[in-house]
Amino acid sequence: MGGIKRFFTGLFLGGNIGVILLLWICCASTWIPPEQYPLLSLIGLAFPVVLLLNILYVLFWLIFKARYVWIPMLGIFAVGGYVYDYCPLNMQSEHPNDALKLISFNVGGPKGEAGQTSLLQYVKEMDADIFCMQEVVPSWTKRADVKCMMDSMNYRCLQDGGMCILTRLPVVGDTIHVNYPTRKNNKSLGCRLTFLGDTIFVVNNHLESNALSDDDKSEYKEMMKDPHREKVKEGSRHLAGKLGDAVIYRGPQADSLAALVKANGQRNIILCGDFNDTPISYVYQKLARIMRPAYRDSGLGIGISYNQRGFPVRIDHVFMSKDWKSSQTRIVDKLEVSDHYPIVTYLHKKHQ
Repeated sequence: MGGIKRFFTGLFLGGNIGVILLLWICCASTWIPPEQYPLLSLIGLAFPVVLLLNILYVLFWLIFKARYVWIPMLGIFAVGGYVYDYCPLNMQSEHPNDALKLISFNVGGPKGEAGQTSLLQYVKEMDADIFCMQEVVPSWTKRADVKCMMDSMNYRCLQDGGMCILTRLPVVGDTIHVNYPTRKNNKSLGCRLTFLGDTIFVVNNHLESNALSDDDKSEYKEMMKDPHREKVKEGSRHLAGKLGDAVIYRGPQADSLAALVKANGQRNIILCGDFNDTPISYVYQKLARIMRPAYRDSGLGIGISYNQRGFPVRIDHVFMSKDWKSSQTRIVDKLEVSDHYPIVTYLHKKHQ
């Protein structure tokens, strides 16, 4: 009997060590430039599943062999920074009176009257100092009611195709365009604004889209509902190919943004937008190593920003240079204007 018990203990122990190694590999993959190993860079997508397995091992050992509980806990704590990036647990505090309210929202190109009117109403209600939008229908800002709103709220509109920045802060100089390789006309639009006597550099981004069609998403959902081996194998290969093609572009795009941040002295800089990558990715971690992610700084929970069922991910982010802090960062997950949810944050300079 004792031999059987030792066998199963060893079996579960080996499984636990394997799951820990997978967790560490997910995190290590964020250091690998995607253009070199695109499929390897996608391993980070498995992070939440592997993290959950480690947590289940914690519960398992607590019930059956408490002296081994330190093994999965050590595995999790060793990559605690990544865990906190994925699911921060911040207490919500009041924002300072001089904080800058910023919203980033991929509006999904609402073409219908109802969608465009809902977007207008949301912009009015949120009353942000800076409102960065991606995938705006260019004609939306030309509507009479939108122009009236901008005039009444003292907004200046900076736009390049589907990229739009509404700001009530004074604009310094011309808009700035970041050059990087893209296959889908993705882009980054920057501007310099005056805030409390300083000039801040704001860059609105829409990095390379994964280009998953409605058929691709439906196929994935069906695969999850009815996971036949051949269907999963074929569907996984197809999705991995599409995701790999896109991530090849996002890596150099993130490198270009990191170089831009460093070239501008890494102070008074805000990057926001749809980065099309989760916190456990090369893109996010490349920027997080030189900037502060607002959601990690003051968000709570996983924070799903892409609202398609079957794809529960946070791919919309706000990064700030390390001389700034954030308060009350949240995802507004009740708005159905787009296939994304907006991310809202209050930003303020750190006290010297």
